[in-house]
Amino acid sequence: MSLWAVLNFLSITMKILKIKTYQMKNVYTENHFFILSKGLNAGKPMEKPCPNCFVMFAKSEEEKNRLYWLCFGLWQGNFFRPFLTGSVIPFIRLDDLKTVIHEALSKINSTEFEKSISVMQDLQKHHENISKQLELIRQTKKSLMHRILK
Repeated sequence: MSLWAVLNFLSITMKILKIKTYQMKNVYTENHFFILSKGLNAGKPMEKPCPNCFVMFAKSEEEKNRLYWLCFGLWQGNFFRPFLTGSVIPFIRLDDLKTVIHEALSKINSTEFEKSISVMQDLQKHHENISKQLELIRQTKKSLMHRILK
């Protein structure tokens, strides 16, 4: 991807950031992903919807990928935490979510951002592999104890 394309993406995205509250009755066909709106993980991007989330729309698959990983990085870095409100179940307001994303987009260095996306994707794959291995270890321990105590 060229530097010009990345800069163009950033300038367009800053102007037109389309995020709406998810509604179960709607069918979303364009490029989109979901962002959790409630709980301590508010701001977490997701591929599949849940009842308490927002929908972020993108013009292309490439833009969706960049926005997804930007939100993932913001969530991992706890950038949404100061904006959580609510005494029992914390939540983030749509305007606050947009503000955080706009501020992040304005601070991004395009070449560093591209490298960071690649690194975050690799780290996420490693995280998923390790999580699977841990689950297999838990299942093996359980199976071993069942076999011993029969």
